[in-house]
Amino acid sequence: MMKMPADLARQALYAVLYYAGLVLVLRLAGKRLAGQTTTFDLVVLIQLAVVLQTTLLGKGVANAVVFLLTVLALHRLVAQACAQSPRLRKMLRGEPRPLVTQGVVLDDALAEEGMSRAELLAGLRKLGFASPEEVELAMIEETGHISAIRLEKG
Repeated sequence: MMKMPADLARQALYAVLYYAGLVLVLRLAGKRLAGQTTTFDLVVLIQLAVVLQTTLLGKGVANAVVFLLTVLALHRLVAQACAQSPRLRKMLRGEPRPLVTQGVVLDDALAEEGMSRAELLAGLRKLGFASPEEVELAMIEETGHISAIRLEKG
């Protein structure tokens, strides 16, 4: 059966709501989910996306195509808008935050990022640091990954 334009427009609106819901969930979850994802975090994120999608995706190939194309188009538009607007980028993706300065772990920053000391230490070990005392500056980037600069002994 042929889909009516109003049905497809409604499906596109649902796709917009789906995308907005995913952006909201990711922002609420924090940067850690993006870069320091545990298996449990990944399962929870996938389940949330599936529930949102199942709720909003209508039956039929035409609905699926409209849904996917709308989400992809929105994602491209948001990526381009974030590249153009630092304010929008900060709002949607957050901004880098120091976690270690001059060898000292910033526990308040860890707490605000929803990150444990063990997760920080694991991230630093991946970068080749045995302990935070070796680090001049470690940041959690907007991508959720940890970057660090070695402390120069002088």
